[in-house]
Amino acid sequence: MRNLIIPILSIGCLFVSGCSSDDDEPQIPNNSITLNMMNDSQTVIGGSDVYINSANNFTTATCGIVDLGSKGSFRQNPDLSQIAQQVAVTPGNYYQILLAQDIATVAGERAYPLNTNFYSVYVDSWLYNRDKEISGAKIVYAECFPETKKLPEWDSTIEIYLSGWHNNEEYGSYSFETGVEIDPSFNVYDFEYSELSKYIKIDTNGHLITFTNTSGFSGKVEIIAYVRYESVFSRVHLIVKSPGYYE
Repeated sequence: MRNLIIPILSIGCLFVSGCSSDDDEPQIPNNSITLNMMNDSQTVIGGSDVYINSANNFTTATCGIVDLGSKGSFRQNPDLSQIAQQVAVTPGNYYQILLAQDIATVAGERAYPLNTNFYSVYVDSWLYNRDKEISGAKIVYAECFPETKKLPEWDSTIEIYLSGWHNNEEYGSYSFETGVEIDPSFNVYDFEYSELSKYIKIDTNGHLITFTNTSGFSGKVEIIAYVRYESVFSRVHLIVKSPGYYE
C-alpha cells in the first residue's frame, strides 16, 4: 500500500520479544498503534479509508479486508483467499488491510507486491456508551511488509548468458527458489545495436526460465518478469546476453 503513511515507518513488523505462558496472548509489534474507533466517525485505520460503520463492520471503498480469525497474527503474509470490502468486527480477531489496486494476478494466482506495505489489525475489545450499548472498538494496528526469503528483492537484476548450445541454437536458463512460480507475461527490451528481442524464445516451467536465441545473431535484451511465491510477488530484471554481443 504505497500511499499509506503512519507515524512510525518500518521494514516489516518489529516484534516485542519475551516469553509468555499464554499462547493465546497477542504478540504486539513495537511499531503498533492503539486506536479507539467509534462507529460512523471520521476515525480510520492509518492512511486507509477503513472505518467502523453503525452495524459494527469494518468498511472500505478502496481497500481489501481479510478476517484472519482468532488464530491469526501480526506475522502473517497477506492472505488473499477471501477478501471483502465489509467484514464484521469481532474482539479477539486479527485482520489485514490491503490497498485493492496493489493486488495482482501473478502466475495464475492473486498476490501482493513484496515492496508494498499493508496493515495488520487486532481487535482488542468493544467500546460502550453511557447506555452500555456498543459504540465502537479498541483496536491495535501496525504497518507491515510481506516477507519471504524465497523471492529476490524488488527490481533485482539477474544476468544470464546464452552459453549453451542445443540444435545449433544458443540457450541459457535461470532457476529461482523451489516453489517460486514465474508469470508467463514479459516485457522485453533491446539494448543498443541489438535485435535479439525479435528472435529470443522464452519458456517457463515452474521456477525455471529458459532463453533460446533462434536467429544466430548476437544481442542483448532486458526482460522484466514477475515471480510469485505463495501470496507474494516480486519484479525482476533479467539481462540476457549472447556471447558475441558487442558492448
